[in-house]
Amino acid sequence: MPVVSMCFLKAIDVIDLLILLLKPALRAADGGSRNPLDILAVLVAWPLDMLIAHTTWALMFGWPQKGEWTISHTLERLCAADNDAHDDYWLLVQIAKKINRASTHGLHIKAVG
Repeated sequence: MPVVSMCFLKAIDVIDLLILLLKPALRAADGGSRNPLDILAVLVAWPLDMLIAHTTWALMFGWPQKGEWTISHTLERLCAADNDAHDDYWLLVQIAKKINRASTHGLHIKAVG
């Protein structure tokens, strides 16, 4: 199997892991949970989020701007109303809404709140 294909498959595995960790990590990050497993989820998910934001996500939707470290940071900018000309705008809005539904307060990505 070519190296590029193997790297792509590994990136998909990491994204899947991040999706699985989303709900418990947001519960702890939003301050609603002191469960040790939720806190562990944050400690695993946050570095993965930054890694994906600067690799796979960057290749699909563009490189993060200054001050954008995570996928959520880039979604705040990409889902802004003045960015609706972006080819993937509605896909990005739906991703942001999914993240908001997993959040305890429902407004993790304020641009689509």
